[in-house]
Amino acid sequence: PFRLRTSINLEGSGVFLRTKRMPRAKKVLKRKGQKAGGPRKKKKEEKKVEIYDPKDITKPIPLDHSLWCEKKGASLTVVHPVKIVERRARTDVKEVPAGEHGWEYYVHFEGMDRRMDMWVPYTQIRFEGPKNVEKTSAEDDHHKDHHDDSVTKVRNFNEIQIGQYVMPTWYFSPFPAEYHPFKKLLFCEFCLSFFGHKSELDRHLKRCSWTHPPGNEIYRSKETNIEVAMFEVDGKKEEEYTQNICYIAKLFLEHKTLSFNTHPFLFYILCEVTPKGCVMVGYFSKEKYSEYNYNLACICTLPCHQKKGFGKFLISMSYELSKIEGRSGSPETPISDLGQQAYNSYWRSKIIEVLQERLEPVTINELCKITSMTQKNVIETLKALDILQYDNREGHHIAIPESIIKRYKEKRARLEANKDRVYVRPCDPRKLRWYPFHAREINKRERKKGDQ
Repeated sequence: PFRLRTSINLEGSGVFLRTKRMPRAKKVLKRKGQKAGGPRKKKKEEKKVEIYDPKDITKPIPLDHSLWCEKKGASLTVVHPVKIVERRARTDVKEVPAGEHGWEYYVHFEGMDRRMDMWVPYTQIRFEGPKNVEKTSAEDDHHKDHHDDSVTKVRNFNEIQIGQYVMPTWYFSPFPAEYHPFKKLLFCEFCLSFFGHKSELDRHLKRCSWTHPPGNEIYRSKETNIEVAMFEVDGKKEEEYTQNICYIAKLFLEHKTLSFNTHPFLFYILCEVTPKGCVMVGYFSKEKYSEYNYNLACICTLPCHQKKGFGKFLISMSYELSKIEGRSGSPETPISDLGQQAYNSYWRSKIIEVLQERLEPVTINELCKITSMTQKNVIETLKALDILQYDNREGHHIAIPESIIKRYKEKRARLEANKDRVYVRPCDPRKLRWYPFHAREINKRERKKGDQ
């Protein structure tokens, strides 16, 4: 229990003994057989594998069980591999008749986006599928990173209604717990307040005086059969309104992380101008101060307003703002599959538009400066168009064939010829009235100094 230490007196007066008692904490650790670095790690508990017999229909199918499911299309029914995400007792009957299965299942179709997940009855479940189709045992890494919590895999609302539009939801959104019993949420189309009962919404509409988003109008344009306006809303000044936008967006964006702190963001709300006022059709957000030069954090067009050019308009607006700021930018990742498609389409059309107007050769750096796209996005787009060529004498150079320009012009002519379609062209910078946020903050500080 004691440790002896011997040392010599410097003055030669002799030898003395110094004793030191072992600290109590070390004795306790020694008695328990543990190291000083902390308690020993507990052994991982092995998950019990639930054995299921398909012939026994009285028992529910285990969660995470892989099997097959009939997916009914417009004219064809396909058997597709699925995984059981959640289950619940049948609600269509008070008492399940003898000989029938008493459960229904929320399934994920493997290899598909989670917006395709759905509740299916037992009659659509198959324990054997086509022999020429291989079931995948795991999803891609991107989905793994964002779906560890089993609760967020199941949609908590079937549909929402904003004004006259009713939209089926795609994903889980963390609305307050008191709204979870409702399967349909009702929204005020101007202030975006939400309710579970129609009577509550009716009372709200009688006293709601809003006719547009609570911000500065920075853009307005008359397009084909529609008039649009864009508003800039500060997430710090309008916290409740911007949080409601995030709630709605999460219903249609799988990889969006809902942050209740909207203060670091600016929201750009795209609206359709109606006789009643300006009604939101989509939006994008961006950080006030981005460390990685992202010019867009999140983008969403409501499903009822898709295929009208709103998505491409929002993307073009984000790049026009970057031009005013004098820098190149790109969207924050990860981005949804539909968002990636919209960006690829915008990047291709923008590069072709610039190249067909330039008679002299253009470099990649010049393309970045003209479009405000990053060098990485420009190079990827040139490769996708197959117009980045290599020559032993000249090295890499851009060579766009006439066939690509011809297809681009024909597509634009078709869109402009269809006068009955609702369509919005990309942002026209001549109609934009906007000043960068950081420049506004600098001006505020200078004015305060001048007043002092």
